[in-house]
Amino acid sequence: MKISLKTQLFSTFFGMIVFFVVLSLILSSTLLEKYYYSKKEDAMLQTFDSIRDVYNHDPDNVMFDLEKIESLRGIGIIFFDKDFNIIYQSRQRVLSAGARKFRVEPREPAPDWRNLRDKFSKVAPDKPLIEKRFDMRMESSFVSLYGKIDDDVFVYLGSPVAAIQESAKIAVRFYIFTGIFMVIFGGIIIYFLSLRLTKPIIKLNGIAKKMAVLDFEEKYDEKRNDEIGTLGDSINSLSNQLERSIGELKAANYKLMQDIEKERQIDEMRKEFISNVSHELKTPIALVQGYAEGLKLNVNDDEENKNYYCEVIIDEANKMNNMVRKLLALSELEFNRIEPDREEFCVNDLIRNTLKKNSLLFAEKGASVTFDDNGNGDIRINADYYLMEQVLMNYLSNGLNHLDEKKIINIYARVSGDKVRVEVFNSGANIPEEALESIWLSFYKVDKARTRAYGGTGLGLSIVKAIQKAHDNSYGVENKTDGVLFWFECDLVKG
Repeated sequence: MKISLKTQLFSTFFGMIVFFVVLSLILSSTLLEKYYYSKKEDAMLQTFDSIRDVYNHDPDNVMFDLEKIESLRGIGIIFFDKDFNIIYQSRQRVLSAGARKFRVEPREPAPDWRNLRDKFSKVAPDKPLIEKRFDMRMESSFVSLYGKIDDDVFVYLGSPVAAIQESAKIAVRFYIFTGIFMVIFGGIIIYFLSLRLTKPIIKLNGIAKKMAVLDFEEKYDEKRNDEIGTLGDSINSLSNQLERSIGELKAANYKLMQDIEKERQIDEMRKEFISNVSHELKTPIALVQGYAEGLKLNVNDDEENKNYYCEVIIDEANKMNNMVRKLLALSELEFNRIEPDREEFCVNDLIRNTLKKNSLLFAEKGASVTFDDNGNGDIRINADYYLMEQVLMNYLSNGLNHLDEKKIINIYARVSGDKVRVEVFNSGANIPEEALESIWLSFYKVDKARTRAYGGTGLGLSIVKAIQKAHDNSYGVENKTDGVLFWFECDLVKG
């Protein structure tokens, strides 16, 4: 069972208060009376010295001084002559015959006369005798002092023990009441003191628990000039260092995961690439092999069939050669083996020349191709002319291969800030939304059957992506209501 620090502090300090209060009561009840006796004896010795001084040095005022001593110190006084006759007793006003002799009615209990001679015989002038005695007549104990003032005068001092005992009992009762008060009041003070001392520790413990679950938001904000304040500053510093270190570790871990994912994707792409290349080459190789074997075995003797076989072999060889060249170009672009040979030229001229070179192809497909420069007759860009021509040609080829019955291809050139945006629109079916990102991958075709109807290799858009990245420019595709729009950007040459 865990005991909180607040409970431990309260129990410890409260227990100490109770212990010292109880110890004080025990010591008071056992030693206080003895202490009072000791102090009473000292007081009686001092009284004796005072009486002796008064008697020897101020005999004219002896009555007044003795009454003053009696009143202030509460001690009974009896004087004896050398025959042990009383010449003065406490609180009497009548003088007896003869100098310094007074006859009184006894008010204080008289000592045992039979033992007076023995008692005073043991007394030296500077060493009075002190003892405790019991008076049978008054049924009470007294502290008695027997002293010798000179050879003819002796003095007896007496003080009741009951007063000492009563004073001790009153003192003990007072200590009990004050002890109870101290226990209650001290307990309240200790409770709040324990609360105040443990509050910052509890708060630090809460911060440490949050740090254990990697929550570093809370900080110790109390300003103290003690060890707890130093501990709070240390925990804040540790929290900041852990937060920074864990943040760096998370970043490094995230980068590592990205690298691992990238490696995995590269490995998947490599496998897919090999599979795609194998698939793309399998058909032309099979055709070449088949027709070559047919020629070798003279399957058809007529010249027309032999020519057809040769044309098929040449066509398939050209297709394989075209695909290999595109793969090499794509590899060189992706691995930065080719740096764009930038120059300044007019993009309008690039578009018109490309359209003019491919006019026969457009006519063969029955496509209606238009170019709109948005009123900008001379838009100059900074780029690699050959690579930009390749990007435009790939977009046009892709558009031609996906035309619908409208057979419309529109080209636009627009200036936007410090960029020129070239757009190629073709009428036809939209690209599925889930395929818009994937069409830029090598060998990806929306047509899963990989039709050879138009002889596409699936590398054209991958080459566009690589060229645009080499130029550090954007590219993209958007589905329109009646077709698809591909676009790419170039750096505008101003002024």
